[in-house]
Amino acid sequence: MQRQHDDKQDERIRFLARHYEEGKFDGACAWKQFAAGRGISRRVPFRRYLLAVASVAVIIAFTGTLFYWKNNSPEWVILSSAPGKTMDVYLPDSSLVSLAGGAEIRYNAKDYGKKGREVRMKSKAFFKVMEDKTRPFSVKTELAEVTVLGTSFQVDEGPTSVDVTVATGKVSMTAGDGEEKKNVILTAGMSANYSMETQQIEVITEEKLNYLSWKTGQLRFENTPLEEVIEDLSEYYRVPVRSRMMIRGEKLTATFNHLPLDQVILIINQTLDVRLVAEKSN
Repeated sequence: MQRQHDDKQDERIRFLARHYEEGKFDGACAWKQFAAGRGISRRVPFRRYLLAVASVAVIIAFTGTLFYWKNNSPEWVILSSAPGKTMDVYLPDSSLVSLAGGAEIRYNAKDYGKKGREVRMKSKAFFKVMEDKTRPFSVKTELAEVTVLGTSFQVDEGPTSVDVTVATGKVSMTAGDGEEKKNVILTAGMSANYSMETQQIEVITEEKLNYLSWKTGQLRFENTPLEEVIEDLSEYYRVPVRSRMMIRGEKLTATFNHLPLDQVILIINQTLDVRLVAEKSN
């Protein structure tokens, strides 16, 4: 049986060898004749081919987009302090950030230090920036932006206002939206406040003695009017303080280091002969 099959194969090969001439056989023409006689269409396979090519193109485009997005999307590092607890953190360039209780900063690890040094923050923080003239340092909040080269300053952000106080060096503060943006330059000892209500920056040239009390634990007063003393006490201890007597222009000179509020109030009352009280929360 196998012998007969082999003989037929040899006969076919000899037939092709006798009649074959190079260039005479047209495969495309033969296919057309064969397909026409049997009602076969080449359009369907060609359409499938196009769909396959399109699918590959889509996959390549998607892969490229995914690669681009992965390599260009921010890689946020978020640092936050617990309510009522301060925290010191160092940035990649060794700049020091002191966070007040409940504060937060974030920076993009992929971009930080390449061309600039940008930090975004919420609440209150004190910055001691390493000097680098080629890479400016900037702090952004919802309402303002502060830019420096190397200095130390505090940013205190509230719901509708932001305060900037400079300890050393010089900073640029920009606040507002669009054409309404305002800009001021602040030097050591100066501070500024931007309010959404007024949409103006108010510059204060007198040094604020207690803007860092949350960090140092020290309250310092130098011939300070009693109204300002009450404001500083209320902010530092997070407890409303008021006077049960009419304020008659009293001023206080004193320093308190890590003392509880009741002791501070006792000393002030005895020194100025006033009656300050702390309002207890319900």
